[in-house]
Amino acid sequence: MNIRRFSLVVTLLLIVIAMIAGAPFSGVRAATVCSPASAISGAFTKDGAGDFCWQTTSLCTYINSWNVTTLEVNGVAYTNVYVVSSSITPLNGMYTIHYNSAVAWGHFEIAGTCSGAGPTPTHTVGASNTPITGASPTRTPTQGSGPTPTRTSTQPAITPTRTATPGTGGGPAVDPALRAICTGTSPITCHFGSRFPAGNYNVTVVLGGSSAGNTSVQAEARRNILGSISTAAGTLSTQTFTVNVREPEGQPTGQGGTGTPGLDLYFTGSAPLLNGIGIAPAANPFVIYLAGDSTVCDQPTVPYTGWGQILPQYFKMGTSIANYGDSGENSSSFLSAAALFPTMKALVKTNDFVLIQFGHNDKDTSKATYQANLISMINGVRQRGGTPVLVTPPVRRLFGSDGKLTATALHINNLGVDLPAAMREVAAANNVPLIDLTAKSKVLIEGLGSTGSASIYLTVANDGVSDNTHFSAYGAGQMANLVLQGIRELNLSIVSRLR
Repeated sequence: MNIRRFSLVVTLLLIVIAMIAGAPFSGVRAATVCSPASAISGAFTKDGAGDFCWQTTSLCTYINSWNVTTLEVNGVAYTNVYVVSSSITPLNGMYTIHYNSAVAWGHFEIAGTCSGAGPTPTHTVGASNTPITGASPTRTPTQGSGPTPTRTSTQPAITPTRTATPGTGGGPAVDPALRAICTGTSPITCHFGSRFPAGNYNVTVVLGGSSAGNTSVQAEARRNILGSISTAAGTLSTQTFTVNVREPEGQPTGQGGTGTPGLDLYFTGSAPLLNGIGIAPAANPFVIYLAGDSTVCDQPTVPYTGWGQILPQYFKMGTSIANYGDSGENSSSFLSAAALFPTMKALVKTNDFVLIQFGHNDKDTSKATYQANLISMINGVRQRGGTPVLVTPPVRRLFGSDGKLTATALHINNLGVDLPAAMREVAAANNVPLIDLTAKSKVLIEGLGSTGSASIYLTVANDGVSDNTHFSAYGAGQMANLVLQGIRELNLSIVSRLR
């Protein structure tokens, strides 16, 4: 009797199994056999569609997905998974996963309290699913884990969420709603307007995607924030930085245009890819202020570029570059113009740095006045608890018949005042660090010669204009490198803030 009952039970089970195996997928799928390989640690992400396995000895407690229309983990179907974050229960550390994406870059990740090491996933097995057409509007993938919703049945009750996810290196959380504001593909343009008005902001960007990418980031008026970052197909790179927002966004007096209110970010490069973005006000950031002329300032119009526009990309998040350089200013006019030194001085706080460069437009300034102006700026910065750093002006590209730079190129003004030498005297007498950009750029430009140095400045052939004072983007980069060289040589405390 017991044998008959046992046989009946076995028969019924076989019928049920056959029915499940033969039925179309409806949320439950037969488990795939996993073949673990080498060890990994941490969370795991996967794009596309198919069946595969992931096994780990660590505990991962969340699953997040974007643009995924079908998702099953350990035989449990997750419904409404287009944008989800939900808790999962590991089965002996083994995850057998079936998923189907609405688009090619559909994405999900297992995350949470992953720690220690475990076997890595094998290659995709049994991949027979094809992307589903007619997908819902795109949501941008982010990274990390979200909240744990209440579970009321054997299948997780998943509620769509826009929960921001943590950035890397202490950066702000990635928010899909911010990515949705950005438009275009090359460049990708993000105008945030009144969401992020004048101030300093920490930013997290996640670069990369299903294809290979090459992305650079600019902010506001053509400020370089991140240099070129390459990402292989299927990989992501999380970067953080701090950006200064002001109005006008370029030159403080509005020369060349005032730009647009609020934070603007531009993702450029040969193949820009922006996967996610997070922004938050920077609490008490360290600020490096720049005081100078058109060779320093944030030039709003191509091809003109100030070396101050290049500087931000070299500093880590937590350091903001506030460029108050302005075209045409000399040491006297910068002190007196309300939008320049008076405004900048009021913002300086304890331990902030102020880099001060003047000379190009002090053509008719006496030595006494020039030095008195520099001392006024030094004292003003110190009154606020800041650290002044003097920077002698970079040379002009003016060669004499002997192949050397002329007196005008070296900033000997119309009154015969050697302005760089006068600045050196002020620095020595007032115990102020000095970056001798005149001497450094002289070595560079004379070393390149008249022809070789042309690309540092603006030429008709390359830029449509001939200008032996102002820099091309390349030339501004060379000058910024010399400034950084000087910062390192002086071993200034801001060295620790460099990337």
